Amino acid sequence: MRTHTMVGVLMLSFLGFAALAQAEEGVRVRPIDAYISGFGGYSFPFKSDLAFQGRTTISNMELDKSPSFGGKVGMWFTAPRKRLGVDIGVEVDVTNFNPDVSVPLPLALNATYFGVHVLARVPMEVTQDLPNGKWFPYVGFGGGGQRLAFQLPGTTEGRHTAPAFQGLWGAKVFITKHIALFGEGKYTYASHSMEFLFGPVVLPPLDLTVHALHGVGGLSVHF
Repeated sequence: MRTHTMVGVLMLSFLGFAALAQAEEGVRVRPIDAYISGFGGYSFPFKSDLAFQGRTTISNMELDKSPSFGGKVGMWFTAPRKRLGVDIGVEVDVTNFNPDVSVPLPLALNATYFGVHVLARVPMEVTQDLPNGKWFPYVGFGGGGQRLAFQLPGTTEGRHTAPAFQGLWGAKVFITKHIALFGEGKYTYASHSMEFLFGPVVLPPLDLTVHALHGVGGLSVHF
C-alpha cells in the first residue's frame, strides 16, 4: 500500500510540473492553505479470520458493509510547489464505521479510526482568484489508532484500541474561493484483541483484523 502511495506521489509531481507550466505568471500563493472538512459515504470491509491464541477459529468471516462518516482538519504548505510540482499537506482524520458480523455469530462492532496523514496535491487550473487551483487530485498515507467497541449477546460491551494505518486518494473541486467538494477513497487497517465479559467471567481474548475500503464524499471550508 505504501509503495502504491509513493507511485501516486511521483505521478502527481509529474502532473504538477505540467500544470504549473501552464499556470498564469504572477499568481500570488499564500504559504499555508488551512481547511476543515466533513464527509460521509460507505465502508466495504474485507473478510477476516477470528483467531484464538494465534489459531484461526473462524476463517473468511464476513464483516458487514455500513455507513462511514467523519471529519478532517488540516493544512497545505505551498512552498514545495516550485521545486517539486506539488503542495505538501498534513491532516488529522477521524473516521467511524460499523463492520458488524451477522453470521456465523451476531457480533456488534463499532470502529473509530483517528490518525495523522501526510498528503501531496497538484493544483490544477491556477488563476489569480484561485491560486490553489480550481481543482486538485491528491494522495496520502499515515497512521494513528483505531478504537473498536464490540459486543456479543449477553455480554458487556468491550473496547480495544490498536495501532492503525490509512492510505487515501481523491480529488477536490472548489465551488467558491473558500468552499470545495471532494470525493475520496480510503483504506483502513487495524488488528484488535477482544475480551468478552459474561457477568463475572472474562473469556480468553479473540483476535480480529478489521481492514476496509471506504468511498466517501464531503465538503471542505478553506481559510
